[in-house]
Amino acid sequence: MNTFKMITAAICLCSSYQAFANQTQTPPIKSFRNANIVDVNKGVILENNFLVLNGGTIEYVGQELPKRYSQLDTIDAQGQYVLPGLIDTHAHISLGEVTFKKTRGKLGIYANSSDAISEWNARELLRWGVTFIRNPGGSSEHNLRYKSNLATGNLIGPEAIIAGEIINQGAFEGLTVDINKNMSLQTAIEQQKAAGIDIIKLYAGLTDQQIQDAINIGHALDMQVIGHLEEVSWTDAANWQIDGIVHAMPVSSKLLSNEAKEEYQKNSRPGPFAHFEWYEHADLNSKPMLELYQALRENKVHIDPTLIAFKNSFYGDSQQVIAHPNLEYVHPELLNNWQSFFTFNIGWKEQDFSRAKKVWPKVLSFVNRLHKEGVPLTIGTDLGNPWVIPGFSVHQEMQIFADAGIPNSDILKMATINAAKQLNISDQHGSIEQGKVANVVFLKNNPLEKIANTKTITQVFLAGNLIDAKLSQPEYVLTSKEQAND
Repeated sequence: MNTFKMITAAICLCSSYQAFANQTQTPPIKSFRNANIVDVNKGVILENNFLVLNGGTIEYVGQELPKRYSQLDTIDAQGQYVLPGLIDTHAHISLGEVTFKKTRGKLGIYANSSDAISEWNARELLRWGVTFIRNPGGSSEHNLRYKSNLATGNLIGPEAIIAGEIINQGAFEGLTVDINKNMSLQTAIEQQKAAGIDIIKLYAGLTDQQIQDAINIGHALDMQVIGHLEEVSWTDAANWQIDGIVHAMPVSSKLLSNEAKEEYQKNSRPGPFAHFEWYEHADLNSKPMLELYQALRENKVHIDPTLIAFKNSFYGDSQQVIAHPNLEYVHPELLNNWQSFFTFNIGWKEQDFSRAKKVWPKVLSFVNRLHKEGVPLTIGTDLGNPWVIPGFSVHQEMQIFADAGIPNSDILKMATINAAKQLNISDQHGSIEQGKVANVVFLKNNPLEKIANTKTITQVFLAGNLIDAKLSQPEYVLTSKEQAND
């Protein structure tokens, strides 16, 4: 996207956002007839229902309109499908560009955060029907300010549960807190709790003992603890009672058979190369993997696979990723950063992309297996990271789950009520039921028939307020040449 288009998109977005932000008064009562309600709990359509939104609450759902609403002007929904607001469980909403920064003579990686990016992403998420997010880490200052601005009405966006700086060993300024002799786990977690942070996020640089200790400290403070784990085994973390694990990349050598483990440890390369090299060695039916499924299921550990982030990486030499037309709806700072410097496949050669694409079906098989084994899954995108398009990528993520063979009804549950249960918000969110928050999405077509129909959005209501979505972006279609390459 050229500079003129970037500036134009920014101006248009800010203007439409401000127009909506001025409409913060309590919304009037709205009554709809002829609405097809998507019952995500049962995986069925409740046809020809009435739906009444009173202020920010769903006040009534049913086939007969009570007499107390008889004086209302009832809007004909014309058979549209009404879905509860979607939940993105992995949205770094304030994360900006990743660069190198020199501090006290040492060069390190730095993650910028920005309130302007938060506002941009919030608007895009809403336009695509995302009304709640889990922000799994970043600047505590910016993430807390996002929640504060929502509470005061200074910002309109999805409600959020947030983590602060991700707890790790090793510096990544702006994104992590480095646990060393100057900062104990206990102090780091207590400080985040005191600041108002909701959840604790652990990272791959921590040791087995540090992971165990952090889980215990977080739970003692009544905080959920999630982790991005690599060499620390998912099986161990599950048995230590971690609440959730992010990314479908269980790249620990401990999950490989003895022969595969030796080969993997001998030839594997550091960093994102492990994302495909581990799958080349993994046997999804091996004893270590069977033990993993059991541990995750029995300990009710929820997994947030973020498949779109890894598909973007594995196919990062393809036009379907780096030239997707909806990239113009990514904040210009982020898009420029990805195009000029930061991706998950820095240093990959042609043969690396080829190897990654060959194991992609195995990644999908792993997620399908988790689902069949009864492991709770949610829909997350890793928003803020390379080539993830705010809002739109939630629908891409659901499509990938469908490509993995997971039924549409189950995918919709993952994106709504199941996510709400994992985030402990299901009393207010996740389904269209009386008394819940009036976060609803109107669709032209039935999402149970085809998961891509979640993109046929006509209206989005956030706490009863109408969002003017205007979703006219084209769906990207692969050329025959790209399909052959992929």
